[in-house]
Amino acid sequence: MWRNRQRSIVMIIAVMVGLWGGIFAASLMFGLLNQRFKSSIEQQVSHVQIHHSEFLRDYNVKYFIQRWDDLKVELSEDNDVLAFSGRAKVSGMIRTATLTAGVNIMGVCPQMEANTTSLDENIIDGNYLDKEFRNPALIGESLADKVNARIGSRIVLTFQDVDGELGAASFRVAGIYRTAATAWDERHVFVLQDELNELLGYEKIVNEVGILTDDHEKADAFAGRYQELYPDLEVRTWAEISPELAFLQEMAGMMYVIILIVILLALAFGLLNTMLMAVIERIKELGMLMAIGMNKKRIFAMILLETTFLSLTGAILGMAVGYTTTSVLSRKGIDLSAVGGDALKDYGFDAVVYPVFEPGVFVIITVLVILTALFTSIFPALKALRLKPAEAVQAE
Repeated sequence: MWRNRQRSIVMIIAVMVGLWGGIFAASLMFGLLNQRFKSSIEQQVSHVQIHHSEFLRDYNVKYFIQRWDDLKVELSEDNDVLAFSGRAKVSGMIRTATLTAGVNIMGVCPQMEANTTSLDENIIDGNYLDKEFRNPALIGESLADKVNARIGSRIVLTFQDVDGELGAASFRVAGIYRTAATAWDERHVFVLQDELNELLGYEKIVNEVGILTDDHEKADAFAGRYQELYPDLEVRTWAEISPELAFLQEMAGMMYVIILIVILLALAFGLLNTMLMAVIERIKELGMLMAIGMNKKRIFAMILLETTFLSLTGAILGMAVGYTTTSVLSRKGIDLSAVGGDALKDYGFDAVVYPVFEPGVFVIITVLVILTALFTSIFPALKALRLKPAEAVQAE
């Protein structure tokens, strides 16, 4: 292995870099997907949503869940439910002294909403639905900039009540929040559910129930069970509510496979070149071994064994570097704000990405890199077998 140190070191580095590249690309992609899922699904959509079947057709506030008390008890006793929040939801307008804009007005119970979407953790200014103000409201940072509102600013919300009558009420901005999705922040205003229901004309208006299960993979089975229990309601999973995210996850898997194939091909050509050079440099030596009686199987095994040792050495180093890099960056994050962070926010991604280490993917990539190195060494080994001892010994 070490007769030609430079060649061996180059091969080890090639395997190490290839393995590190695969691990880092996978961890970065999984970090982006996990972050997108958390910001868009867990903080906005939830794993499962329940609505009155007519509400989804025209989003009229009068279509609220009649059996909310029964549903609330059922969800509270369900072991698969991590948290849930019932919301009054109405489309309306926000008006300030400078601008008017369309928004979705969300009447929420502060504690239930905080447990379900962690809305309280996204407050960047002011307080979370602080009752210091009469009729407190939370607005997104992008919406606050758009309508020129600050903490304590007076805003007027206009909407239709359950009877279809147009009404308006004055609120005070108690807090400003910011999530990873700028467009979503610009469209949603949160107020206290009791106060909104009083303005809407009915005490128990719940148009939407957001449910967080203990595992998002249970969403389909969970939704099917509750659809049978409440056939008059519409129970949808996060994949049905946000099909673009489900498609993104599928596409991400395909993109990762493509990236991995490119990395493995680049690694294969590099290793092929290195091992061919190793065989060409040893033509005279290999011819001598054949001349004194060493059979072709041993020649073949010798080249494969050399490649195996070099690949394993590179793989171990690559795994160590990949694990270290991912572990460090998973805590510190990668700040992409300098290369399009604002554009990422428009698509629901945070500017700071935290790579995620997946042990299963780690093992798969390691095995694939080692197999690539071994398969690549077959052609140089076969070339060595085709040597004729008499001609090889006389080679210059």
